[in-house]
Amino acid sequence: MTQLTSLLLIKAVLFSGIALWLAVIVANNIIAFRNGVYAIGLLMGMQLFDQEPPIRTPLLSRRVKSAFWHRAVFSVVLAMEVMTMVLMVGAAILFSAGFAGASNGAAAILWANLALAAFIALSVVMLVGGAWFAYYIRQETTQITHFILIGLGVVGTLLVNMPVQ
Repeated sequence: MTQLTSLLLIKAVLFSGIALWLAVIVANNIIAFRNGVYAIGLLMGMQLFDQEPPIRTPLLSRRVKSAFWHRAVFSVVLAMEVMTMVLMVGAAILFSAGFAGASNGAAAILWANLALAAFIALSVVMLVGGAWFAYYIRQETTQITHFILIGLGVVGTLLVNMPVQ
């Protein structure tokens, strides 16, 4: 196996894995759509601030209790997840074909960069949306997860665009 084929294998595995992970998330969010809307409602309604000990802050003026907006926001996130998953699948297929010697490497890198841009954008949307509702106060691990996802996207971008000697 050459260095080029081993890198193509790593890229194919990375994109296949993230695409599969997103496929599970998308399936879960479609099957349990109402649960996702409920979870977004907890965040947007800042309901965790009411748990003991309650936190009183001027930020509570940002509460959004409208079920319409909870569904709308969850639907947008779900659409972004679907789009990102499709791009990840495309990149995975192109890298897999390249590993088999039947693909255009430039097309694979293009799809991969689009997929990673969508992945980073999805993570940033969740990070900024959560920060608006001050989720770091009672849901700090969720914020950390969003930062890790952004980091994964950046590392993936470096891997994909790594020149082969």
